[in-house]
Amino acid sequence: MSQRSPRILIVADDLTGGNACGALFAEAGLRTITVTGTSRSETVNLDDLLDDYDAVVLNADSRHLPPEKAAELTESLIGITSNIDLVACRIDTTLRGNVGPSAQAALNARRRAAEAAAGRGGQKKRVMGLCVPAFPTAGRTTVQGQQLLEGRLLEHTELKHDVRSPMHTSDVDAILRTGTDLDAHLIEISTVLSGHWAIRSEVLDAISNGADIIIADALTEDHVRLVGSVVASVTREIAEDTTGADSFGARARAGLHNGEILDWVTVDPGPGSLALALSLLPTRPAGAILGISGSATEVTRAQLAKLAEDPTIALIRTILDEENLPDVDATLKRVEEVTSARAIIIATVLEPGDLLDLSNEQSEVTTKRLAMIAAAVMSSLVITGLYTTGGDVTAMVMRAVGAVGMEIEKEIVPLAVGGRLVGGSADGLPIVTKGGLIGDSGTAAKCLDYLMATSRVGQG
Repeated sequence: MSQRSPRILIVADDLTGGNACGALFAEAGLRTITVTGTSRSETVNLDDLLDDYDAVVLNADSRHLPPEKAAELTESLIGITSNIDLVACRIDTTLRGNVGPSAQAALNARRRAAEAAAGRGGQKKRVMGLCVPAFPTAGRTTVQGQQLLEGRLLEHTELKHDVRSPMHTSDVDAILRTGTDLDAHLIEISTVLSGHWAIRSEVLDAISNGADIIIADALTEDHVRLVGSVVASVTREIAEDTTGADSFGARARAGLHNGEILDWVTVDPGPGSLALALSLLPTRPAGAILGISGSATEVTRAQLAKLAEDPTIALIRTILDEENLPDVDATLKRVEEVTSARAIIIATVLEPGDLLDLSNEQSEVTTKRLAMIAAAVMSSLVITGLYTTGGDVTAMVMRAVGAVGMEIEKEIVPLAVGGRLVGGSADGLPIVTKGGLIGDSGTAAKCLDYLMATSRVGQG
């Protein structure tokens, strides 16, 4: 059971930056693909990619183009499709290149799309930009609207002598206004430090004053996330005020009329865009991780015993019939009793006393019935991730849900691999597969932690 995935378009000004931005989205649990080069983007179907992936990165290679060419290219790439939840304009962490022209082009493209949709009877939208240029983990911070590199103004670093894009200012507003008529509103670090309501007030002031783009200071990752969450909160407040009776005063404060809602274009190196995406776009409904263990090894039993220490994880040993084979219906009834758990692990063996001397035929039937149980659970409950132990079990479960394969994303520990199912009724579902003899007592917990992290945002 699933819901529509988000549709995020990231237009990057160079290849390595686009890949780095895409990596942030992928690490946060969003299915992400990068398209290398604008010539290739002309041959791919962007709508198909957005159907298959949560985030699509188009690398424009526009950083060192003439400003008008960079703007034209950015606008044309964003204009390929209007069916997008969020547009991100990925810029350099040190603000080199065509920052202003690219930002304005992105806003222009989204505004045209919004006007066209409104003309067809769609909801009216106010398109604004959000620029949180800090990348704290990389030593880039923003204070009083000034971009700093390891605490130094850009023009006081070697960037002043950059051959292609020498930096003569760290003023984010001035950089955005170079070659544009963008009107920016700055949220200073003192406001960010004051918390949610102070930031909210500044966001509403920026909207009511007709600003094109909001610039926000940030010193830490928490600051970036906070700004993103507040902007998302304001956006939801306004969107939910469909009757005009605004109990929070957000719509009135923002000066929005005739049911107008907000649509954002982010302009940053990646963290700000991700913060807004995770706060604004639909997340998966509350659900559980499903684990299927068909391994009887001592290693697997130790891992399951470690999981049993967590009260939010339910371990269920398969109910056996008179032939010592898993009883599908009886086991499913046990699952119905623990649907509030954050993870449900169904295993053939939990303790040494569960070990059985099975024939090859019985082992094969056991594996098939485990797969039937898994498929039934996945069709009746909201499952946000799948954990399988044992190669035969993994293959049979994938076959039972119609998956044609697995998209590999990460090796959690050696020989325990995380990724997503491809095809079938659970297409895109996060999965971790592990052999029965792999890892130590804490490995299963690590695998579940990975699935928790990668199932934050809904898959299609």
